[in-house]
Amino acid sequence: MKLTPAEKLLKEVNLSLTRQRVAVLELFLKEEHPMTPHEVREILEDQEQVDQVTIYRVLEALVRTRLLTQVPSTDRNSYYCLAERLQGLHAHLYCNLCRRMLCVESPLAAQTQRGEELHVVLSGTCTQCDQAVPDTNI
Repeated sequence: MKLTPAEKLLKEVNLSLTRQRVAVLELFLKEEHPMTPHEVREILEDQEQVDQVTIYRVLEALVRTRLLTQVPSTDRNSYYCLAERLQGLHAHLYCNLCRRMLCVESPLAAQTQRGEELHVVLSGTCTQCDQAVPDTNI
């Protein structure tokens, strides 16, 4: 039986292959942007019967095994995204308009030693919102 990328990663870190763990990790591998536990549950709600407590437990296990990382934020939500070893060193942008957290290229990536814990969270306007809002300075 051929393993999916999510199943291979879970095996690498010695986590058992539960359908909830596989579903959550596959979601992060597909979406490639930070998500809150609530967002994870909303997206998985149609395909998996997973309660919120299980989502939190799965996220904790994936952070503990360094498959995901928890992103600090100022909006009182917990965000999670793929860890550096899976997505490369990057920063995050919290858009003040659409209230989404996005992965962006880190201005410090070239100066940081691999394996160091680095969290850069920028606050501003994402490209999508910036294009949607007319420039009032003209």
